[in-house]
Amino acid sequence: MKNQIVSKLEKFQEGYSKRDIEKIDEFAQDMFLDSDDTIIIGTGHGEWCKGISVIKELLYIDWFYWGNFTLDLEKAHIFVTDEFATVHTTGVLQKPFKKEAISNGTVKLLDEIINSEEKSEEKIYKSLKSIAYYLHEANIGVDTRRKVRFSATLKKESSDWKFVNIHFSYPVSPPTDIKVID
Repeated sequence: MKNQIVSKLEKFQEGYSKRDIEKIDEFAQDMFLDSDDTIIIGTGHGEWCKGISVIKELLYIDWFYWGNFTLDLEKAHIFVTDEFATVHTTGVLQKPFKKEAISNGTVKLLDEIINSEEKSEEKIYKSLKSIAYYLHEANIGVDTRRKVRFSATLKKESSDWKFVNIHFSYPVSPPTDIKVID
Protein backbone atom coordinates (compact mmCIF):
# COMPACT_ATOMS: atom_id res chain seq x y z
CA MET A 1 0.00 0.00 0.00
CA LYS A 2 2.91 2.34 0.63
CA ASN A 3 3.77 2.12 -3.09
CA GLN A 4 0.26 3.37 -3.93
CA ILE A 5 0.84 6.43 -1.74
CA VAL A 6 4.22 7.07 -3.37
CA SER A 7 2.53 6.86 -6.80
CA LYS A 8 -0.11 9.38 -5.68
CA LEU A 9 2.62 11.73 -4.43
CA GLU A 10 4.42 11.40 -7.77
CA LYS A 11 1.19 12.35 -9.59
CA PHE A 12 0.78 15.29 -7.20
CA GLN A 13 4.36 16.36 -7.96
CA GLU A 14 3.76 15.99 -11.69
CA GLY A 15 0.77 18.36 -11.46
CA TYR A 16 2.79 20.95 -9.53
CA SER A 17 5.73 20.56 -11.93
CA LYS A 18 3.72 20.94 -15.14
CA ARG A 19 1.34 23.57 -13.70
CA ASP A 20 -1.12 23.13 -16.57
CA ILE A 21 -3.94 25.52 -15.63
CA GLU A 22 -6.26 23.83 -18.15
CA LYS A 23 -6.03 20.56 -16.18
CA ILE A 24 -6.90 21.83 -12.70
CA ASP A 25 -10.40 20.28 -12.74
CA GLU A 26 -9.05 16.90 -13.83
CA PHE A 27 -6.19 17.13 -11.29
CA ALA A 28 -8.54 18.03 -8.41
CA GLN A 29 -10.94 15.21 -9.29
CA ASP A 30 -8.09 12.69 -9.45
CA MET A 31 -6.25 13.86 -6.33
CA PHE A 32 -8.84 15.05 -3.77
CA LEU A 33 -11.81 13.56 -1.97
CA ASP A 34 -14.86 15.47 -3.19
CA SER A 35 -16.07 16.71 0.20
CA ASP A 36 -16.76 20.03 1.86
CA ASP A 37 -14.37 18.86 4.59
CA THR A 38 -11.40 18.36 2.26
CA ILE A 39 -8.90 21.11 3.01
CA ILE A 40 -5.58 22.61 1.96
CA ILE A 41 -3.90 24.95 4.40
CA GLY A 42 -1.50 27.11 2.41
CA THR A 43 1.43 29.28 3.39
CA GLY A 44 -0.43 32.56 2.96
CA HIS A 45 -2.31 34.33 5.72
CA GLY A 46 -5.88 33.06 5.63
CA GLU A 47 -5.25 30.23 3.16
CA TRP A 48 -7.66 27.71 4.68
CA CYS A 49 -9.19 26.29 1.53
CA LYS A 50 -12.12 23.98 2.28
CA GLY A 51 -14.01 22.11 -0.43
CA ILE A 52 -13.04 21.28 -3.98
CA SER A 53 -14.08 24.61 -5.55
CA VAL A 54 -11.90 26.62 -3.14
CA ILE A 55 -9.06 24.09 -3.47
CA LYS A 56 -9.16 24.62 -7.24
CA GLU A 57 -8.75 28.36 -6.66
CA LEU A 58 -5.66 27.71 -4.53
CA LEU A 59 -4.26 25.35 -7.16
CA TYR A 60 -4.71 28.08 -9.76
CA ILE A 61 -2.87 30.59 -7.56
CA ASP A 62 -0.08 28.10 -6.76
CA TRP A 63 0.40 27.02 -10.35
CA PHE A 64 0.16 30.51 -11.83
CA TYR A 65 2.07 32.55 -9.24
CA TRP A 66 3.89 30.40 -6.71
CA GLY A 67 6.91 29.06 -8.59
CA ASN A 68 8.55 25.66 -8.92
CA PHE A 69 7.67 23.40 -6.01
CA THR A 70 9.49 20.10 -5.55
CA LEU A 71 8.68 17.53 -2.87
CA ASP A 72 11.44 15.45 -1.32
CA LEU A 73 9.83 12.07 -1.96
CA GLU A 74 12.93 10.10 -0.96
CA LYS A 75 12.75 11.37 2.62
CA ALA A 76 8.96 11.24 2.95
CA HIS A 77 7.65 9.65 6.12
CA ILE A 78 4.58 7.63 5.11
CA PHE A 79 2.27 5.79 7.50
CA VAL A 80 -0.49 3.62 5.99
CA THR A 81 -3.48 1.75 7.43
CA ASP A 82 -6.31 0.05 5.56
CA GLU A 83 -8.26 3.31 5.17
CA PHE A 84 -5.92 6.22 5.85
CA ALA A 85 -2.37 7.32 5.14
CA THR A 86 -0.30 10.23 6.41
CA VAL A 87 2.66 11.82 4.68
CA HIS A 88 5.23 14.18 6.13
CA THR A 89 8.14 15.56 4.16
CA THR A 90 9.77 18.76 3.01
CA GLY A 91 10.03 20.43 -0.33
CA VAL A 92 11.68 23.40 -1.98
CA LEU A 93 9.90 26.35 -3.50
CA GLN A 94 11.97 28.16 -6.09
CA LYS A 95 10.67 31.38 -7.52
CA PRO A 96 12.07 34.54 -9.05
CA PHE A 97 11.71 37.70 -7.01
CA LYS A 98 9.63 40.31 -8.79
CA LYS A 99 10.28 43.53 -6.88
CA GLU A 100 7.59 45.58 -8.62
CA ALA A 101 4.91 42.92 -8.07
CA ILE A 102 5.84 42.54 -4.38
CA SER A 103 5.96 46.32 -3.78
CA ASN A 104 2.64 46.90 -5.60
CA GLY A 105 1.03 44.03 -3.69
CA THR A 106 2.32 45.39 -0.38
CA VAL A 107 0.97 48.89 -1.09
CA LYS A 108 -2.41 47.40 -2.05
CA LEU A 109 -2.46 45.32 1.14
CA LEU A 110 -1.53 48.34 3.27
CA ASP A 111 -4.37 50.30 1.68
CA GLU A 112 -6.82 47.47 2.48
CA ILE A 113 -5.55 47.30 6.07
CA ILE A 114 -5.81 51.05 6.65
CA ASN A 115 -9.30 51.23 5.16
CA SER A 116 -10.56 48.19 7.08
CA GLU A 117 -12.95 48.31 10.04
CA GLU A 118 -10.35 46.79 12.38
CA LYS A 119 -9.09 48.42 15.56
CA SER A 120 -6.11 50.76 15.23
CA GLU A 121 -3.76 48.39 17.07
CA GLU A 122 -4.63 45.56 14.68
CA LYS A 123 -4.09 47.88 11.70
CA ILE A 124 -0.64 48.83 13.03
CA TYR A 125 0.28 45.20 13.69
CA LYS A 126 -0.81 44.01 10.23
CA SER A 127 0.86 46.99 8.53
CA LEU A 128 4.16 46.36 10.33
CA LYS A 129 4.02 42.66 9.48
CA SER A 130 3.32 43.45 5.80
CA ILE A 131 6.17 45.96 5.63
CA ALA A 132 8.56 43.57 7.41
CA TYR A 133 7.59 40.81 4.96
CA TYR A 134 8.27 43.16 2.02
CA LEU A 135 11.68 44.14 3.44
CA HIS A 136 12.54 40.48 3.98
CA GLU A 137 11.56 39.53 0.42
CA ALA A 138 13.42 42.52 -1.04
CA ASN A 139 16.64 41.49 0.69
CA ILE A 140 16.83 37.78 -0.17
CA GLY A 141 17.87 38.13 -3.78
CA VAL A 142 16.49 37.55 -7.24
CA ASP A 143 16.34 33.73 -7.19
CA THR A 144 14.57 32.55 -4.06
CA ARG A 145 14.72 29.00 -2.73
CA ARG A 146 12.64 28.39 0.36
CA LYS A 147 12.14 25.18 2.35
CA VAL A 148 8.51 24.14 2.71
CA ARG A 149 7.00 21.56 5.04
CA PHE A 150 4.38 19.28 3.53
CA SER A 151 1.93 17.19 5.55
CA ALA A 152 -1.03 15.32 4.15
CA THR A 153 -3.71 12.78 4.95
CA LEU A 154 -5.15 10.49 2.31
CA LYS A 155 -8.26 8.30 2.47
CA LYS A 156 -8.80 5.11 0.51
CA GLU A 157 -11.80 5.34 -1.82
CA SER A 158 -12.52 2.04 -3.59
CA SER A 159 -9.08 1.14 -4.95
CA ASP A 160 -7.74 4.72 -5.12
CA TRP A 161 -6.27 7.07 -2.54
CA LYS A 162 -7.52 10.67 -2.29
CA PHE A 163 -6.11 13.61 -0.33
CA VAL A 164 -8.42 14.82 2.44
CA ASN A 165 -6.02 17.43 3.76
CA ILE A 166 -2.72 19.02 2.85
CA HIS A 167 -0.79 21.52 4.91
CA PHE A 168 2.04 23.57 3.39
CA SER A 169 4.12 25.63 5.83
CA TYR A 170 7.40 27.46 6.03
CA PRO A 171 9.66 26.25 8.88
CA VAL A 172 9.98 29.85 10.07
CA SER A 173 7.46 32.26 8.67
CA PRO A 174 9.35 35.21 7.26
CA PRO A 175 9.27 37.61 8.94
CA THR A 176 8.74 36.49 12.48
CA ASP A 177 5.84 38.05 14.31
CA ILE A 178 6.13 41.60 15.53
CA LYS A 179 5.04 42.45 19.05
CA VAL A 180 3.33 45.79 19.48
CA ILE A 181 4.34 47.27 22.83
CA ASP A 182 1.78 49.37 24.71
